[in-house]
Amino acid sequence: MEIKNICCIGAGYVGGPTMAVIALKCPHINITVVDANPDRIKAWTGPLDELPIYEPGLLDVVKEARGRNLFFSDDIAGNIEK
Repeated sequence: MEIKNICCIGAGYVGGPTMAVIALKCPHINITVVDANPDRIKAWTGPLDELPIYEPGLLDVVKEARGRNLFFSDDIAGNIEK
């Protein structure tokens, strides 16, 4: 079985950065991070210099992976179905 998609529920301090690193290291897997809080999703999809979480190197990781195979959404049910 080949994993093609990962859906992570929760775009907080664990979900967002962890999935960003997985997306960077596994460019063949589509990663979607979902959260019920649309403001949190907007923060992850907004300007890179305004990411909601600071970790050393995170900005560069998100910059490379976001839009390629790292996505953020508040459509939890729709993305779980994928």
